[in-house]
Amino acid sequence: MASGWGCQYQTLKDTKADWCRLLLHPCEPGCKGCVLYGYGYFTVSDTPSNEAFERRRKKSRSDDPLGRRG
Repeated sequence: MASGWGCQYQTLKDTKADWCRLLLHPCEPGCKGCVLYGYGYFTVSDTPSNEAFERRRKKSRSDDPLGRRG
């Protein structure tokens, strides 16, 4: 059984098949403001989401936000 994900903001506008109702421009998965931003790694290397995903992956729960030692 295959599964997939569909964006609730993707719609049709005029003749454009992939339009984002959230950001009000043509759909670009992984762009800033997209619900997928930073949550996955994209094969397109210039997607801003890839950099955000790497930053998120490097964080861990053991990091102390106050920088205390000991």
